[in-house]
Amino acid sequence: MIDIIDIEQFLLQKKEYPVIDVRSPIEYAKGHIPGSVNIPLFSDDERARIGTVYKKEGPEKAVKLGESFANPKIEQYLKFSLKACPEKKIIVYCFRGGMRSQRFSSLLSDNGFSVMRLDAGYKCYRQHILNSFTRKYPLHILGGRTGSGKTEILIELKKQNIQIVDLEKLANHRGSAFGSFESGYQPTSEYFENCLSEELSVLSTEKRIWIEDESKNIGRVFIPDDFFKQMKKAPLVVLKVPRESRVVRLCREYAGTGHAPLVAGVGKITKRLGGERAALALSAVERNDYAEAATIILEYYDKCYDYGLSKKENSSIKMLEIINDDPTAIAMELIAIKN
Repeated sequence: MIDIIDIEQFLLQKKEYPVIDVRSPIEYAKGHIPGSVNIPLFSDDERARIGTVYKKEGPEKAVKLGESFANPKIEQYLKFSLKACPEKKIIVYCFRGGMRSQRFSSLLSDNGFSVMRLDAGYKCYRQHILNSFTRKYPLHILGGRTGSGKTEILIELKKQNIQIVDLEKLANHRGSAFGSFESGYQPTSEYFENCLSEELSVLSTEKRIWIEDESKNIGRVFIPDDFFKQMKKAPLVVLKVPRESRVVRLCREYAGTGHAPLVAGVGKITKRLGGERAALALSAVERNDYAEAATIILEYYDKCYDYGLSKKENSSIKMLEIINDDPTAIAMELIAIKN
């Protein structure tokens, strides 16, 4: 049994049933529906060869070539599908909802699966994702100079059942030259958009959504234009945390990463930091004086942040002087802010 479902039905059904992406590995890596399992009908090389035959010799020969690639792998497809869904009720999609998902769905249906196939495929899903960022969200932006503890405060807000979106977590990057998380891996901007939209979809638009103040890019990932425009106009609370407290926090966060990542980070901003200041920062790192290195680097980042703040378009900016640098206390103060 095969049911063809539209995007609205899909969004409901994917909460209940496994989703199979039958596109090639390279397509899946570029961007996919979060939570989906990749069981490619064709490898990257096979897909490329089919495309070449289609252009040069026509669709009929391309289909025959595709069948010659797929037929020997039927048992493999069934094995992986059963592993993904022992209950045998499953959702399948390809790029446009065309021949790949049709053939795969028919194979599963013929072998006892109850199959739902996404009409218009991943392309339709992507259009839904991009449209979702035009929706109006009650954003509140948490700003402050580097080392102000914004991420820690967002975590505390979440503990108090306040809505947040952690953009840096989604991007797997802290947003500076020193921002790569331990894995060093970042998603594509496309997959980041998919994950961001999915997170926003479960939040209420009747309550505030706190997010951290970010530039357009977080490492190599870019915030979608429509959403970033809303961020720039949303109310902004800027934490004013003393530099001494920020130095202590940065030492705690980065000292354990080792010299190599810190040296690489300084290298990325050497031109902007200035050769002499960069040399002093590197010397401090080499002798394990992380506080001195952080102090030198913050001179640059503080100037950058202050300049960016002067260019903000936000409808309202509130400066919040922080005396007790405790994330829980700050979170409670943010919750108490009425306007």
